[in-house]
Amino acid sequence: MTTLDEQEDVRPAATASGGGRTRSAWRSQWWVLLLAIYCIGFAVTGGWRYVIFDESISLASPARPELPWQYPIIALHVIFGAIAISTAWVQVWPWFRNNHPRWHRRIGYVYFGLGVFPSGILAFPVAFLATSGHGPRMVLGVMGVLWMISSVAGLRAARGRRFDDHRRWMLRSVALTTCIATARPFVYGQVALLGWLLPDTYPASRDTFVLSEAMGLFIAMMIHLVFVEWYLLRPKRRARRASQARTPVAAEPTG
Repeated sequence: MTTLDEQEDVRPAATASGGGRTRSAWRSQWWVLLLAIYCIGFAVTGGWRYVIFDESISLASPARPELPWQYPIIALHVIFGAIAISTAWVQVWPWFRNNHPRWHRRIGYVYFGLGVFPSGILAFPVAFLATSGHGPRMVLGVMGVLWMISSVAGLRAARGRRFDDHRRWMLRSVALTTCIATARPFVYGQVALLGWLLPDTYPASRDTFVLSEAMGLFIAMMIHLVFVEWYLLRPKRRARRASQARTPVAAEPTG
């Protein structure tokens, strides 16, 4: 099975076989199409409600009535977040990065400047003023901190031309950008699971939804981060095994 690292060696070919190599790259990077649908689909379906700043069609937890500026902050956070998630998939597309580095860089600036940074900064007041409970508040706060750290580290690595470090940090950044989409089915799944397994302990109440939201967000974040770290460690293990295979074994002395 072809890995993402092996796919990153795709380069524009100057020979007659260039078309075949491009088609081969597309076949090996089929996951990009799925990731693009995943990201853009969530950005459109999750973000359109907030463009007109109408709280009556919002899916977010209700804003505090004594804070009239809270919902505009929530809406801006979602809008900037939709820009981030709709451009995230391009940042981890090896063929596009290798064949169109200028556009990769330009879209990267959109991802950072109009997506991650404004949405990440607004994530903190959104999290700490949330009316959905202390559990979701803390998980969202931790996600915001990790999101900003990984994104700043990725940008600094690119500016310093440390492209291997940039790739690693961008994988972490994109993992955190997209985990909010993965969290949705986990949240609703937790509501159904708690109601089915423990109907008397967790009746269909606000506490059930508060607990389920915190658990769903945390599970999604951990799945994304663990997958990325596992993926980043795989090339090191392969290189170590290959190095051991090439090392000659000393012959045992004979009597």
